[in-house]
Amino acid sequence: MTIETTTRVTRVGGLMTTSVDNDLIILNMKTSKYIGLNDIGRRIWELLETPILVIEICRQLSSEFSAPPSQIEMDVITFLNELQIEELLHVVDV
Repeated sequence: MTIETTTRVTRVGGLMTTSVDNDLIILNMKTSKYIGLNDIGRRIWELLETPILVIEICRQLSSEFSAPPSQIEMDVITFLNELQIEELLHVVDV
């Protein structure tokens, strides 16, 4: 499914995570893959704890990081698509 600003998403439950310095390492037991997230990826992961609209993630990041809103939106959607490919993200039906 295509992720857009009006898409509601949440992270997949039951994943193993650990912190290494400022990064977050996620182990997807289903695929046996490790994924490393930097501080911004980690912040998005935190926001995905409960179902949230993509536009809400973008707004929150805009208030926390200095970047143009259009760049944040593009980067967030790209990142969420990568999480979806890695089977770490659910698109929530409204």
